[in-house]
Amino acid sequence: MTAILNEVQAMQNPALGAALLWRFVCGFTPESKPSGTPLPLAFVVLPLTFHAKSVEKATATLAASGLRKFEAKFSDDDRGDVLLSLQPRMLAMRDLSLRSLRIAIRSGLLTLVPREAVLWPRSRSAPPTDAKAVGDLLKSAEKLGAWCRDVSLFEAAGLLKVEF
Repeated sequence: MTAILNEVQAMQNPALGAALLWRFVCGFTPESKPSGTPLPLAFVVLPLTFHAKSVEKATATLAASGLRKFEAKFSDDDRGDVLLSLQPRMLAMRDLSLRSLRIAIRSGLLTLVPREAVLWPRSRSAPPTDAKAVGDLLKSAEKLGAWCRDVSLFEAAGLLKVEF
């Protein structure tokens, strides 16, 4: 049992979470249409990217498809299991999301504008990754950011079945 817990802790660590948040914000705020990423969306990233079924659907969905297409990919059985369980996962991973956000800000990956409650990427260059699994997670986070950019915060909450 401890081997499984060690593996989970190795994968779900705040440093990887910081990189995932950064790529999400890069996807949300393209250079062509700069706008800050609403801070509440940062709490959706890790529960989606660290969940096997969610990231599998994100990887299989084209970047141009959008958040509605991503939501529609879950079958009726999965919709109850995956999307409705996102809110409890989001609450359970709140501490990890906050630690990851702190690391991303301290390391210079992201800037937080408190008055507007938005995040901005400090760099847009793609990180070099040797591990395919990590690369897939980073791409999925960036796609998720782009999908959330195309809908309002209210619509994103409705499609993902979460409350901010």
